Amino acid sequence: MKPTSILLLLTLVAASAAAAPYGVVHDLNYNRLGVGYETDTYLKSVVVSGEAKLGDYVLIGGSYSDVTGKGLDEGLDGKFSRFGLGVVFNAGPGDLIVRGTYGQGNLENADFTAYGVADETSIGVSYRAALGNGFEGELGYARVHTRVAGTNIDAYIKNDNVVKASLRYDITKNIDVTVSYAFRSKVVGGNSFGLSGGYSF
Repeated sequence: MKPTSILLLLTLVAASAAAAPYGVVHDLNYNRLGVGYETDTYLKSVVVSGEAKLGDYVLIGGSYSDVTGKGLDEGLDGKFSRFGLGVVFNAGPGDLIVRGTYGQGNLENADFTAYGVADETSIGVSYRAALGNGFEGELGYARVHTRVAGTNIDAYIKNDNVVKASLRYDITKNIDVTVSYAFRSKVVGGNSFGLSGGYSF
């Protein structure tokens, strides 16, 4: 999907939300701690994450991933940490969110014959809204810049367009389960699937 098509899609979603009847109430909680599992073509990860809303507009968050290689990268282990800062704008029944993130990580095998480091910077926009009956969804686009270097690990610098969709179900007011899917270039891991449980406070 071309970046212009993605931006057009998000613009239409936001415009339709803004045109919703006046007085529509939405209750989206951004104060959440989560534990989940993510997998793509080459890696699988256990992820611990957290996010909080400061005041009416500012979001701050981060995550830590324990990473394991699979397929051709089986035998590699590592970690990846991310930090994010965002701004939330009310748009009808949902929110329009602009986020920037920065992350660093590494991968290595048991005998250190393969070792790699990576950093990742992204800026993105998404729309999040309550869907009713305990469900809520988020659709977003991000431009991601990734750099990888190492020994016996392919080095590259890549700019990628990532489209991500998430669906959350609130089991109770504080407990939820979230499933997500991201469309990404195979160079940076390929499409990814995520599943997590969260506690909102």
